[in-house]
Amino acid sequence: MKSVGILGLPQSGKSTLFEILLQGAGHPGHADHVGVVRVPDPRVERLAALFHRKRLTFAQLRFVESAAALGTPHRAARKSDPFAGVRDCDALLVVVRTFPRGGEPARPAADWAEVESELVFNDLAILEGRAERVRKELRMGKKELDHELHLLERCRTVVEQGRPLRAERHGPEEAKLLRGFQLLSLKPCLVVWNRGDAEPPPLPDPGPGALAVTLPALIEREIVALPPADRPAFRAELGIAEDGLSLIIHKSYELLGLISFFTVGTEEVRAWTLRRGDTALDAAAEVHTDFARGFIRAEVVPCEKLLEAGSHAHARERGWLRLEGRDYPVADGDVIEIRFSR
Repeated sequence: MKSVGILGLPQSGKSTLFEILLQGAGHPGHADHVGVVRVPDPRVERLAALFHRKRLTFAQLRFVESAAALGTPHRAARKSDPFAGVRDCDALLVVVRTFPRGGEPARPAADWAEVESELVFNDLAILEGRAERVRKELRMGKKELDHELHLLERCRTVVEQGRPLRAERHGPEEAKLLRGFQLLSLKPCLVVWNRGDAEPPPLPDPGPGALAVTLPALIEREIVALPPADRPAFRAELGIAEDGLSLIIHKSYELLGLISFFTVGTEEVRAWTLRRGDTALDAAAEVHTDFARGFIRAEVVPCEKLLEAGSHAHARERGWLRLEGRDYPVADGDVIEIRFSR
């Protein structure tokens, strides 16, 4: 399951956003609140209705609301890693306020730059510490660490200039090595511009490796407090095209390069998650390791084609159901049945 860590300066609205994502069902008692959220996908309901399956299983995303106290005044007082709760997340979500609050004016560009500075500052300390340890090992004769030291020094030069590492290009081996350091500015980032009633001021481009979306968090929290049947009309009246939960999850999927595929069992329709470009063999492994071990082929039909045909048999008659090998790149919305040897 992929995870997204939520960060924000004080009064940014990150706790409000977390409430929206969990529909008010938080998990108190943790320094970093954690919630697992179902990924909305109407294709699951449509497939279940077609095949008369009662059990529906949706894909899930894990969200972590960080307790980190961000902002320059907090740096000197830190005695432990303030980002420990989100360091192993696959991506970061940064909430930035775009409206005045509590006598504080809106300064979205400056607030976003301040959060970026926090991430880069934290990465610099990690890179310097690791580089020092590598130098000691090199002096002891471990010449195989030359490449790692070169990479660390290159990354340190980037962050010393105040630039996030997510904007840089790294080869597959370098990317694998850097992932082990859990560098924050290397993670893809979704910026949520938290807007109020009025039109927000001009908002900056968050830069390479980052996406941005605008969401009226306070209004959305009021909407999710209404009965579900009343919410669409209220959003339509306010000109809000998509509910906050779906908007954030869809953007998180885009940021992480994720897709969904589906399986239709004898009792269940289920959505699964893969990275874009993953293969039929990866899909088999996601369902069950035995499926990947004994993989023979995959029967694949796009969800919309299957719904149009009305059954696998009719999809096969129309030439929409295909037999694919292990290297087939799975497409978003594929309905897959794995054939394997036991």
